[in-house]
Amino acid sequence: MFVGMMALLSCQKSARPYEHISDNTFSSLRVEHFRIDTAEVRAEILRMTGKEGVLPADRYCKKHYRNGGALLWIDRMGLLHNPDILLQYLKQAEQHGINTRQFWPEQITADLERVRQLQFDDGEHSPGKVLARLEYLLTRASIRYSAGLNFGFVNPDHFFNRIELREDDSTHTKYKSLCYLKVKRPNDSFNQRVMNAIVSDSLNLLLQEVQPKGRFYRDLAERLQSAHLTANERKILVCNMEKCRWQSTVHPLFDQCQRYVVVNIPSYSLRAVDGDKVLNMRVGCGTLDHKSPLLVSTLTRMDINPQWIIPKSIAKGYVGRVGYMHQQGIFVLDKKQGKLSAEHASYQKVMDGEQYLVQAGGPKNSLGRIVFRFDNHFSVYLHDTSSPWLLQRSNRALSHGCIRLEKPLELALFLLGPGQDAMADKITYSMTMDFVNDNDSVKVKPKIDKKRIVNTVPVKPSTPLWIAYYTVYYDNNNQLVSYPDVYGYDQQLIEHMAPYI
Repeated sequence: MFVGMMALLSCQKSARPYEHISDNTFSSLRVEHFRIDTAEVRAEILRMTGKEGVLPADRYCKKHYRNGGALLWIDRMGLLHNPDILLQYLKQAEQHGINTRQFWPEQITADLERVRQLQFDDGEHSPGKVLARLEYLLTRASIRYSAGLNFGFVNPDHFFNRIELREDDSTHTKYKSLCYLKVKRPNDSFNQRVMNAIVSDSLNLLLQEVQPKGRFYRDLAERLQSAHLTANERKILVCNMEKCRWQSTVHPLFDQCQRYVVVNIPSYSLRAVDGDKVLNMRVGCGTLDHKSPLLVSTLTRMDINPQWIIPKSIAKGYVGRVGYMHQQGIFVLDKKQGKLSAEHASYQKVMDGEQYLVQAGGPKNSLGRIVFRFDNHFSVYLHDTSSPWLLQRSNRALSHGCIRLEKPLELALFLLGPGQDAMADKITYSMTMDFVNDNDSVKVKPKIDKKRIVNTVPVKPSTPLWIAYYTVYYDNNNQLVSYPDVYGYDQQLIEHMAPYI
């Protein structure tokens, strides 16, 4: 019994060999030079937040740390998370045309080396200052990179709508509306998501997710790696890649859709895609004074032989030209008296909005035989033209903003889809029937098969539409080609992107 108790006591003593050791036992071994004071780190971060930063990512970081938000990368023991994967992404930002200086990879790498090698001093490289720099720059770089790659570095709805003055006086400045892409923008929710990914060690997954998608972007990025590009060619490529990063809230990027239509202004071309089927055609766009707007919308219906309500800016030049108005099938729509002949047109009433000049549908109509409708606040649409020869010119900036089509019937049948033979026959007949307007002087009117006449046809399924501005874009052979900067947008965007490229 005695022997057993002694053995038990002996085991208990050997199991607690350090029972007399406390936190103070190694105090004499502490190197004050390496001590991490989180209060000092926070004070240094607050000092850094007052220096610079104009991007939304910077403002969010400042707010986080100024409000006493948690340290994400460090604690009193040093680094909590390994930033090496983040650094790999930051150092490869040039592949996206973005200068790496935006993300401080050299400073971060140098400070990481100081931490790992314990190479501190009492000046700018003290433990508190080094760790403060790492904490603040790593967080800013994470959000800057993620937001920029996911949403773009420029807000197009703000940029394009501050280009062209409409009015300017001593009290206010108004600009022409040239763009309505309704793009997604980084917000507090997205920025917080990046911070959460840092804390949960899932930043690598998020960085993979924010990489720009789509074949078009990949093709542009591949061309960017060419060693034969001039400095300006490189900048133009970077601008076009930036446009690919703009994600609209209306539709995903066009080359992620099965079925879509893209009108590209610099190439004066339309590209309709439905799976493996592709339709290409020439288009006419707005002049320099009446630029076609950049937008994302949805094609919803086709109107055959539409009437054209003539805008005031054009209608005022027709008032009094009675013979021309009769010849072109233009009549007066009076708000009080209804439909009137051309003789009743009043300049003052047209300008006051009491009368409208309307061109009847038919072969002479300026909109041609068909209009493709889509929601937008610019009052523009895709349409046929009564002057198809104009689309054979190389410079096809010729409209008041609408898009004129080389092959309107082909687009109608393309959007109609297979299995619609009866409707395809009606559309074809309605667009090619040579009927005349009420005001024409033709005495003998052709016989019309009213059963084959159709006025409005819905686009089913409704089809995403982009009116875009790519100066590097595909040609009819699916090869990337450079096109003129017809509206001068790229040179202005290059200046706006200068801090990033």
